[in-house]
Amino acid sequence: MRTIILLLLSITMWSSSCETPPKKEDKITGNLAITFKARYGADPLILFQQTATGQSNPTNILFKKLDFFISDIKGVNAGTKTDFADVGYISMVNSITQQAAEEGTTFTINDLPVGSYTALDLGIGLSDAINNTTPGDYNSDSPLGLNGNHWASWNSYILCKLEGDITQSNGTTSGFLYHSGVNGMHQLLSFAKNYDIEANQTTEITVYVDAKDIFFKTGREIDMVTDKQTHSGAVGSADYNLAKKVIENLAAAMTIQS
Repeated sequence: MRTIILLLLSITMWSSSCETPPKKEDKITGNLAITFKARYGADPLILFQQTATGQSNPTNILFKKLDFFISDIKGVNAGTKTDFADVGYISMVNSITQQAAEEGTTFTINDLPVGSYTALDLGIGLSDAINNTTPGDYNSDSPLGLNGNHWASWNSYILCKLEGDITQSNGTTSGFLYHSGVNGMHQLLSFAKNYDIEANQTTEITVYVDAKDIFFKTGREIDMVTDKQTHSGAVGSADYNLAKKVIENLAAAMTIQS
C-alpha cells in the first residue's frame, strides 16, 4: 500500500511540474500611417515640373526638393497626451509623377496603444535639445544618424530643405534654396481630429502641405526674387530670420484631412 501511495504522489508531482505556465496576455496595439501630400493650391505638387504661381512675379515655380523633420508626435484625448514617436523624416523625393504626388509620402508608427483620440500633435523641425545632438549619437537607421541631415559647421541638423527654380516675369530663371536649421526654429502644431487606434489595424491620417502658402500667402509672403536663399546663420541675422520664416510658413501651410 505504501508503495502505491508513493507512486501516486510521484505521478501527481510530475504532472504538476509539466503544466504549461499561463500565457501572458499579448499587448493589444494598432498602427498609425500619416501620409503627407504636397500641393500647389488644389493641385498635387509634382517635383521638377513647372507650375504657374498665379503671381505677377515670379510667374512660375519648379520644386526640386521638399524635405523636413517631424517630431514630438503625440495622440491627444481629453487633455491626456500619448507619445507616438519622437522623430521622423519626410522627403517628397518620389513625387515626380502625378500618381506618386497624389499618393504622397507615408510615415508609419507601429505598436501604439488602442484607444480614441481627438487630436494629433506634430512638430516640424526638432527641439533645441535634439538639435544639439549629433549623428554619432544615433544608429544609422535613424534619420538623426545620417550625416547628410546635419551641418557639422553649424552644430545643427537641417530641419527643412526647400529647393528649386523660379521664372521671373522678364523670363529670367533663377534658383532658390532655403535650408532652415540652428536652434529656435521648432514649430509645434496640434490638429483637431477624431480617430481611433484599433487592435491590429492601421489608421490613416492625411496631412496636406500647400506649397503656395509657403511663399505667397497674404501677410506671410517671401520675396523669392530678392531673398532667394538661406543657410540660417547666426540668431538675429537676416539669413536666420528668413530661414525661420520659411519653416514657420511650412508649418502653417499644413492642414489635416477632417
